[in-house]
Amino acid sequence: MTFDFMLGRSKPMSTLLESRKTFLDAVVSPAELKRLDPLELQSFADEIREEVIQSVSKTGGHLASNLGIVEITLALHYVFDSPQDKIVWDVGHQAYVHKMITGRREQFKTLRQFKGLSGFVTPVESDHDAFIAGHSSTAASLAVGMAIARDHLKQDHKVIAVIGDGGLTGGMALEAINHLGHIQRNVLIILNDNEMSISENLGGLSQYMKRIKQTFFYNDIKQKIDEIEIQLDNIKLRPVIRDLISAVKRKAKERFDTPGIVFEKLGINYTGPVDGHDVNAVIRALESLKDSDAPQILHLITQKGKGYAPAEEDSIKYHGVSAFSPEKVEPAQPPKPKAKTYSESFTEALIDLAELEPRLVAITPATAEGSGLVKFGKVYPERFFDVAICEQHAVTMAAGMAKAGLLPVVSIYSTFLQRAMDQVIHDVSILNLPVIFGIDRGGLVEDGETHQGVFDIAYLRSIPNMTVLAPKDARELRDMLFTAVSERRGPVAVRFPRDMALKAEERYSFKKLDFGSWEKLKPGSKLTLLAYGAMVDAAERALPLLKEQGIEPALVNARSCKPLDESMLAELACDPAHKLVTLEEGCLSGGFGAAVLEWAARRRAAEPGVKLADIACIAIPDHFVEHGARNILLDLTGLSPAKIADFVVKFTS
Repeated sequence: MTFDFMLGRSKPMSTLLESRKTFLDAVVSPAELKRLDPLELQSFADEIREEVIQSVSKTGGHLASNLGIVEITLALHYVFDSPQDKIVWDVGHQAYVHKMITGRREQFKTLRQFKGLSGFVTPVESDHDAFIAGHSSTAASLAVGMAIARDHLKQDHKVIAVIGDGGLTGGMALEAINHLGHIQRNVLIILNDNEMSISENLGGLSQYMKRIKQTFFYNDIKQKIDEIEIQLDNIKLRPVIRDLISAVKRKAKERFDTPGIVFEKLGINYTGPVDGHDVNAVIRALESLKDSDAPQILHLITQKGKGYAPAEEDSIKYHGVSAFSPEKVEPAQPPKPKAKTYSESFTEALIDLAELEPRLVAITPATAEGSGLVKFGKVYPERFFDVAICEQHAVTMAAGMAKAGLLPVVSIYSTFLQRAMDQVIHDVSILNLPVIFGIDRGGLVEDGETHQGVFDIAYLRSIPNMTVLAPKDARELRDMLFTAVSERRGPVAVRFPRDMALKAEERYSFKKLDFGSWEKLKPGSKLTLLAYGAMVDAAERALPLLKEQGIEPALVNARSCKPLDESMLAELACDPAHKLVTLEEGCLSGGFGAAVLEWAARRRAAEPGVKLADIACIAIPDHFVEHGARNILLDLTGLSPAKIADFVVKFTS
């Protein structure tokens, strides 16, 4: 498709910049951006890309995705009028440039810091953020909903959804596109195609998008052959030569897909592919589509990590980064070995177990890098399945595998497992299938409300047949997985935090655990701390603080939330002079502490008049937890050693 460029609406930069030093200093809102001459926008893109690199190098954050979407963001704000026009971002971690040009550039030094700028879009932060976004594949559905509301209320504005090709693999996005094609509302979907999500995109749809991009080459071939034909018009050619030229054109066309035919068949007008790093080409495309009343998809080709060589070479590594030096500097000496994370220990355990159990397979919904499963996939490629951003499919596929005789392990972040709860209940648990869930990021993480893995204990323990475990360290994590693999007794969830694993010894022989039996770690009298999972470490570090107050409680590793160790509970709770305190890095409502209280209620109902120990629960209060470093959030929610000690002192006084 060819577009005529629209000129004549810009203001000379000499006026705009006369009291400023850079384009970035001049552009403090979309209004200033619109004053730039279109031919100067590419220079502005280069400048803001450097700003992103410098900012993220100091704070950490999502780097590669934001470098890849610079020109698209500028073009969107150049053509549309935010916040009147609604720009809905999918995932939201690729909106740093959007934030910079909507009045938040000065806050970037606080990016992802406690009480600072969020790493995602949120309307709480700015009216330019049309909706909150932390999970993938939501933008198209949101845009359809907003368009329906706009039309019902007889309003006049545009609704634009920005979604990546990774997000497009999610079933929810495809459902929205299917519905949009049916209802024919005025929605523009910007498809930012960089062939990546966290890991490389996989699946038939991804392959189709790659074939669409090959039309670039088809158009080049066709254009060159047309030029040859024009030059040969005045030359007498034998029929066989002319037939050969026509055959080459026909075969070239047959070789490549007609661009966007799938979307067109669904009722969505398709435009593209367009070079997403040519800001003026993107503007021309947007200008040509903005006044259309029909649903549209604009397909833009970008490179994740654009403009920063290390990120271009390894966009997976630079998807999300900690603070770093923008200049590549070789270390003076080999780095010291780091302690293993729980994710690394989990993957190593699966590799060892796969050697023992030939039916074991591993599944992940596009989180192979974050969960460490890439290593498993290299050792056992035929037993590793990355299903793209399709959590529901991952769980139900695992159910099918288990029913047919395999032993599937689904590695998934706690926050993403929320999207597959129906499948966990309907497809796995009703038939009591031996599916193991390795729940990474169980607990508090730095990314904020959308990513906090604090609900899994409560929602999983409510499901019949489910076993819900949390290890205190890497060794116990390995033994939990080994026991689940060995016993194959139904669905088992093993949740662990985004943290360094305690006591991360080298690999060792496995041993079986009794999931219904807790572990006494320290004796005490009249007070017992029942710590679940990562809270064992926090409780151990609270013990010296309590000792200073003259309090020396017993400590129990309550490694299983379901089943409970009812024998130990009876032993501890049936002394009315005793006190119990439960600790968990999960929500208070319905969690591990609630399970202990429910047990006590059942005991009282079964034995009217029985006197039991006082029970108190330490957990995350009933509100969403903001972003910030994990140690800060633990203290904020009362789960740091100091706050635990304070709580216990008050409870026992």
